[in-house]
Amino acid sequence: MKKYILVLLLFSIGVLYAQTEGAGKYAINRLTINTKNSDFGAAFFGEDKLVFASPKKGITLVNDVWEDNNQRFLELYVGDILPNGDLEKVSLVPGEVNTRYHEADVAFTRDRKTVYFTRNNFYNKKLARDEKQMANLAMFKATVNDKGEWVNIIPMPFNNVEYSVGHPALSQDEKTLYFISDMPGSYGQTDIFKVSINQSGFGNPVNLGWKINSPAKEFSPFVDGEVLYFSSDKEGGMGGFDIYATRLVDYTPEPILLNEPINSTADDLTFIINSKTRKGYFSSNRSGGEGDDDIYSFIEEEAPVFRCSQLITGEVRDQNTTEIIRGAVVAIKDTDGNLIKEVVVDEEGVFELPAFCETEYKLEGSKEGYTTQKKSFTTSAEADKKVKLLILLGTGEIVEQVEPVVAVVEDKPEGMPEELPEEIVKVRPSTYVVNIEPIYFELNSSYLNKEAKRELDKVVDLMNKYPEMIIESGSHTDSRGITGYNIWLSTRRAASTVNYILERGIDPSRITGKGYGETQLINGCADGIDCTEAQHAMNRRTEFVIIKM
Repeated sequence: MKKYILVLLLFSIGVLYAQTEGAGKYAINRLTINTKNSDFGAAFFGEDKLVFASPKKGITLVNDVWEDNNQRFLELYVGDILPNGDLEKVSLVPGEVNTRYHEADVAFTRDRKTVYFTRNNFYNKKLARDEKQMANLAMFKATVNDKGEWVNIIPMPFNNVEYSVGHPALSQDEKTLYFISDMPGSYGQTDIFKVSINQSGFGNPVNLGWKINSPAKEFSPFVDGEVLYFSSDKEGGMGGFDIYATRLVDYTPEPILLNEPINSTADDLTFIINSKTRKGYFSSNRSGGEGDDDIYSFIEEEAPVFRCSQLITGEVRDQNTTEIIRGAVVAIKDTDGNLIKEVVVDEEGVFELPAFCETEYKLEGSKEGYTTQKKSFTTSAEADKKVKLLILLGTGEIVEQVEPVVAVVEDKPEGMPEELPEEIVKVRPSTYVVNIEPIYFELNSSYLNKEAKRELDKVVDLMNKYPEMIIESGSHTDSRGITGYNIWLSTRRAASTVNYILERGIDPSRITGKGYGETQLINGCADGIDCTEAQHAMNRRTEFVIIKM
């Protein structure tokens, strides 16, 4: 299936998958408004209308055929939802939204007054292209007026000519926007990210991590309460793109692959569901359709059931020196020795693996030059808990240990409320930072420019708002340069930010600074890895970690 540039190269060979208990039960029906071309990407516009994408119709004097699939560029249409799920009175979305390029994949606020949508990076009558002359996708925000017209269209601040951003989805409280992108820091070809929405605009995009994203392509997120639906062409599906469901909590194990007939051996995408009626829509290019992609309605007869789960985490250290062992591999297996998942520890020797409650597992830690260590353990019945283990690798005989596992709650800074203020975000387990735009430094520089000072002023305002707050200014470099030099440079950068904040009247006992050099890279751009300048720049950052509220 060739749809448009956002969907890149969609072909993928999947493994035929059997019906799975707890993965949902659905009755589906193909819409009568489908055409021989690509109709897909439905989105609710309130309770009674549906917006979707389809190639342009009618006569035009402009060459608007997309050469990748020989279909015309996509436009957005809206129709009235009938009681049987079909559509009537379908027409083009009014207003300024449809252009000569692709528009698709939208998300509305519940009041119907704001919409986020995807388009080729076309703004102010100009099409932006990257270094390879490719027009990537971008995400835009618009206001819907009383006539239903989309006006006041503005681009998202995290759009970039060098990568794609699109497929918006809103959380239930409309404070978080989910989307897909292949921006630097992605795990795979396209990942799902989230960004906070606040009164001043948007926070920094955050990758949802390996529990959801894979080395393949993740697409079309949709949020139904605490459940995230999305599509992926990763291995282990029924074929092509498949639709998955997962809980929006830290410790969900592998996402659930929805049952047939939602999934098929073809490409299945853009799942949406009404939280009240449990009716929804998805798109598929399966056989028996009208032509290319078709839109299907469905009724959920049984919802997916998520098993109680936990997160297994810990460190790998040298048995003799207790030093962390970078590059170690940790695998979790069932009692028969079948591999469930394996990961490479991060720069701090830390690993994280998903697990179900009340289940027996075997854990194996290994690294060339060391003897593999094995642990057997059984998880408890406590849901969403973090289990901490220590793996010590030595050079002696392999010893299999039985580990008593105790579930422990994640550590939080003293005084941190359960519901985070919008000025604070969680970026890693047990790590909470001030929610500001990234403070980046030029290569080999600790100079604070105007943009950096403006963000530092926000830190000062927050510390004045919370007079008990204590923070650490942690500064980081990219991997280029000598390790000792990078520690020295990052220490200078931390000192620059701390001094600026102290000059604004903050008590010195409430802020410290530390330079980490290249020891905490966030995107794998280590020595010997070929990365772009933009990817290296993401590591030249300063984070304000909250020690106490």
